[in-house]
Amino acid sequence: MAEENREREPTEPVKDQIISLFNNSPFYRHMGMELLEATQGRSRVRLPLKEEFKNLYGTIHGGAIATLLDSSCSIAAGTLMEPGEVAVTLNQRVNYIAQPQGSLLYAEGRAIHKGRYTGVGQAEVRDDQGNLVAVGTATIFIFRRQQSDD
Repeated sequence: MAEENREREPTEPVKDQIISLFNNSPFYRHMGMELLEATQGRSRVRLPLKEEFKNLYGTIHGGAIATLLDSSCSIAAGTLMEPGEVAVTLNQRVNYIAQPQGSLLYAEGRAIHKGRYTGVGQAEVRDDQGNLVAVGTATIFIFRRQQSDD
């Protein structure tokens, strides 16, 4: 499968389009997330830690970390999709390791599986000091977008 994936590696303009699409999404802008890399079966996403992400104990809420992990896993698996396919997350598993120490989080995702209807991504989240913050997986459901008659 690795050789097959190399043959389908997106061109630089397509990679730039993928990155631009995600980075201009309302949710990514709201969170401050930035897709840094999206290559065949891989992704790298950055999240600046904001005061708004803190829970009532003053630590970063797990939901912010889970959001970053979900995006990285889904994008990594999504880079293997065919034109016209779209995906949504079906399931996510997060193992929290430690609270972040820096001011940025980075998630590195990789595709584990891409089938006809599902994909699986795996990711690690680290702070900008290199500390492992969380690991996890996400399963995505893949479907073809309906074409409009308009």
